[in-house]
Amino acid sequence: MTALINKIITVLELENGVVFERFVRWDGVRTCFEDIKKYILCSGKYEVIKRRQYLVLDNGAEVEIPVHEVLNLLPDRTGVLVVFAEEPSKFNCPEFPWFFNFPNNAAIYNADGSLRFQLQSSHGEGSYIGAVHYAAMPNNPDALGVLVGSVGHDPEWLYLVGPNSLKLIPTGKWVRY
Repeated sequence: MTALINKIITVLELENGVVFERFVRWDGVRTCFEDIKKYILCSGKYEVIKRRQYLVLDNGAEVEIPVHEVLNLLPDRTGVLVVFAEEPSKFNCPEFPWFFNFPNNAAIYNADGSLRFQLQSSHGEGSYIGAVHYAAMPNNPDALGVLVGSVGHDPEWLYLVGPNSLKLIPTGKWVRY
């Protein structure tokens, strides 16, 4: 059996030499708000010059994931879901398998860093996979979902993510902000 993900760590280096590290663990424990606040205050004055994200597995192994976007831990801890922005940031590797364009701009990576699959939106051109949404669904209270929208239009439709299927699961619900 493959080791499960224990935590996700993000390391940010500012141009003044200060290094911030934040983490989120599988059980919800994360970097305290006071430390995040210090980073926000400092990053307003100094540019981030280096960014690194990696997974720490239960066996202690570290697996670097070269993307700038948030790594969202799957409920079963076997991988992470990444939703990519429209354009790669200066910290992203803009090549396959580390960046995907609209409309299928999300992927699931395994705990070893390999690509499990790219998610497929049924809405096609002119749409995008938006933010991750932790859906409260009666049949699956811990469901991980994504919002799928059309460029320039509200609302965004809620789809569930199956950790073993590249097809999104429609819920018939929409979210309006």
